[in-house]
Amino acid sequence: MNSRIVPTLAALLAVLALSDQALAQQSAAPGINYPSVAAALKDLESRDGKDTVVTHGDGWTTVNEPAAAAQWSFPPAGHAAYPAVLRRTMVRGADGQVQVRTDHLCESPAAACQALLAEFAQLNERIEQAKRSRGRPPAQPATGG
Repeated sequence: MNSRIVPTLAALLAVLALSDQALAQQSAAPGINYPSVAAALKDLESRDGKDTVVTHGDGWTTVNEPAAAAQWSFPPAGHAAYPAVLRRTMVRGADGQVQVRTDHLCESPAAACQALLAEFAQLNERIEQAKRSRGRPPAQPATGG
């Protein structure tokens, strides 16, 4: 997995820690409602400090929306999938389990977009596993007899 994406795991887990109330209120995660990647980035960055937190690391722009339990990820200009944006939202499935929903807008070649989505799918699985493990009761020590 690309080491540039790994820091987003920690950021999304931080959003997750604040998101339980948002999950209870949300029935379905909205998609990306922007006409272009540039329009999404401009609008989200303009809201920094209001209802979003924008960070930059290793060329990536990450926008966290705590109230929506969402994180937007924009790859850097040198990335094969640039320009693109992925919006990951923590949602509760019908079974009550937390899942990561990924919406995307990718304006680069299809193969690069699919590779980016595959990377994020692996990261999403790690997030879902971490959330499930947080919900498990502690293991009971074995008793000898």
